[in-house]
Amino acid sequence: MAEFVIYTTEGFTQDPNGNDIENCQMLGEACGNNLDEAKDNLLKENPWIAKAGFNRSKFIVRQLLTNKEHAAIKEVLEYLWENEGRHFEKQGEPSNHIFPILKQLNDLIN
Repeated sequence: MAEFVIYTTEGFTQDPNGNDIENCQMLGEACGNNLDEAKDNLLKENPWIAKAGFNRSKFIVRQLLTNKEHAAIKEVLEYLWENEGRHFEKQGEPSNHIFPILKQLNDLIN
């Protein structure tokens, strides 16, 4: 089961001076096998969301990367990094090589 963060652009908040601010409203985190299941679980666990008038169709849902997933990606990158880097250089840095993708992932993970 995956973890998701769910928010919306509905509603508003106020800054410390009492002025209205248009921004996103964090509704919560939920687990599910997909986006719809995560929305269902969020609403079951937090009935106040529907009571407050938030519209499910306007929810923005993003999957979170768990520590376990992060560690697995890092391990694969470390395994491939040195060999693929050498191979990339030996071949004259071809545009269709996997190494630029590995570099992007490495920059995101580290």
